[in-house]
Amino acid sequence: MNRQLLLSLVIIVVVVCAGAIVLISIASAPSPEPTHVSVSDDMVQMSEEFYQSIDVITDEIADAMHDVAEELSTCTPDDPEAKEILRDLFDKYPNSAGIAWVSADNTIISVPVYSMDHVLTSRGFTDITEKSFTGRDVILTDPVMSNVYGMVVCFIVPVYAADGSYNGYLCFAHLPITLLNETPDTPYYKDTKYELWIANSDGTVFCHPDLSTIGYNYYTNAFYRGPGKSFSGIRAIIENNEGTTSYEFYDLSNTDVVEKVSIWKTLSFGGQDLRLVLLNYPYKVPEVSLPDTVNLAEITDVTQALYLYAKKYGKGATLAAMNDPSGPFSNTGTKIFAISTDGVVLSMPSKDKIVGLNRINYQDAYGIRQVATMINRVSQGGGYVHYYSDPLSSKNQTILGLAYVLPVDETWFVGSEKSVLNHTVSFNPDMRSKLVRAVQPLQEYVNVHGKEQTLAALNDPSGELINPDISFVAISYDGKLLADASKPDMIGDDVFSLVGPHGTSITRDLVLIAKQGGGFEYVETRDADNFMLSLTYVESVDDEWFIAGSIELSSHPIVLS
Repeated sequence: MNRQLLLSLVIIVVVVCAGAIVLISIASAPSPEPTHVSVSDDMVQMSEEFYQSIDVITDEIADAMHDVAEELSTCTPDDPEAKEILRDLFDKYPNSAGIAWVSADNTIISVPVYSMDHVLTSRGFTDITEKSFTGRDVILTDPVMSNVYGMVVCFIVPVYAADGSYNGYLCFAHLPITLLNETPDTPYYKDTKYELWIANSDGTVFCHPDLSTIGYNYYTNAFYRGPGKSFSGIRAIIENNEGTTSYEFYDLSNTDVVEKVSIWKTLSFGGQDLRLVLLNYPYKVPEVSLPDTVNLAEITDVTQALYLYAKKYGKGATLAAMNDPSGPFSNTGTKIFAISTDGVVLSMPSKDKIVGLNRINYQDAYGIRQVATMINRVSQGGGYVHYYSDPLSSKNQTILGLAYVLPVDETWFVGSEKSVLNHTVSFNPDMRSKLVRAVQPLQEYVNVHGKEQTLAALNDPSGELINPDISFVAISYDGKLLADASKPDMIGDDVFSLVGPHGTSITRDLVLIAKQGGGFEYVETRDADNFMLSLTYVESVDDEWFIAGSIELSSHPIVLS
């Protein structure tokens, strides 16, 4: 055998064995006992209420699914009534990412159309059989990836035919953060300053205020190895059913190391032992530095400079230059970054603690996955991405920003970002559910009245489907405008090449989202004086067309650009 090849094989074996030894040593080390600390009576009470809340929510979902499974017992997958039954469940839970019935012969029907295609290809779903439900009537999966919504958790119950034979399963994909429905607009529990997270007994994160960490594993992700005693403290929580302890770790903004006092209980549900953790620690809202004047041309110029530097000097030299506090990109007036096309942060001088973390599931104030949108944009050659930054506090204040990204090659991209305005803006997290609940009746209208009557009603400015706060459009997958009451002269036109003021492909992006099962997107338009940014919710009707509803969020003068 070639000596160089033999040496390479030896190195591989040594590396693999070393990795195995590390994992074995973690698994075999004695479980750390929690260092019991005193917590306030209020924390004890809130921990119990947190437990009861999650217990009620999960049971309610499971009960609703069993009722639907019973209704499906007299249906076949090609029965139109089956889809209506699924639609009723989806309408009941606007925080669902999709619902599917996978029959025993592997026929799949889902609501919305396509919404569950990617989820059902995740590891483990093809192995679900009647035996999977032995000793339990519901399964709760680990977090899995949805194309549009990011990480979701799935509730699964069996479906039996009228004769009692197994006929597949019902799968309900839920957004993890919305399980914590007490305070949907903050990372805290109720009116307290207690932070929450949920993980299972294997160390997998189910829910966390930093949504990008959902799906991480506390044992295998290097981020949780430091600083100080953080890992032993987290391990004590994961490996014990209940208790109190304290440990050091970064605060919510990944800026300062703080001591976190924690109390937790365990809820057993769907084959999972869920650690429900309540945390208390001093958290200082980060100071926000906003520009006195806004020149958005800077982000384009800076990104182009980063791109040219990367093309000339290569990846390693570019990342080093970006991280150099006295380097060529240290005083750009913008926030610069480099990210891999699978979502790993390669450089971000303004938040250097998150370098190396995968942020593809990171979500802004309205739940839009900013990094995922950037990846989609660079796959089309680059462009602009709007975002509303993390809530600055529980007072519903955020920053409207704009980023410009360019792909260096197929594996990574560079970009820069800046606030669009010189002041913060308010946001309303209820806009998401408001849009979903506005679009849902349109689907029901289609089911009852058919496509043509629905399009006619949507095109009638005084019709029964018109909403004064929300604008609706219907578009075919080949880009033909089917309905828009505000643009009667364009009905039937090809709008596939429609672009926004900053060059984003509006229709193409909406079609892509619809074909992935639906979801949310920012759409930018303009009039004579202002740019307007709207939150848009897209839902597929069938394999030919989709409906979208939009509500305006912000506007800003064109002169600022």
